[in-house]
Amino acid sequence: MLYKCVFYFLIYLLAFNNVQEIHVHPKALKGVRGSIGAPMPGVVLDIKVKVGDRVKRQQPLVVLSAMKMEMIVQSPLDGIVKNIAAEQGMKLEGDDLLMDIE
Repeated sequence: MLYKCVFYFLIYLLAFNNVQEIHVHPKALKGVRGSIGAPMPGVVLDIKVKVGDRVKRQQPLVVLSAMKMEMIVQSPLDGIVKNIAAEQGMKLEGDDLLMDIE
């Protein structure tokens, strides 16, 4: 009986000590041209613009590190940066929202 109690206590400790936080990042909206998403999983190295900046088509917006390479995400349109969902050092999955441009 004592062994059974110890066994269940150890399972309890293992179960609650291995709890990990899950972070859910919003996804870019498909079909919305100003909704800029990460092209592939990676880490945000640098954000080249700030909210309120006027951007031109092909202007660099974000620098990502993906598979040990740097990738520059460029603006697909002219507009104004409405909001920035990414932060420097943030880990992203493909299609995670980087920013919105109007």
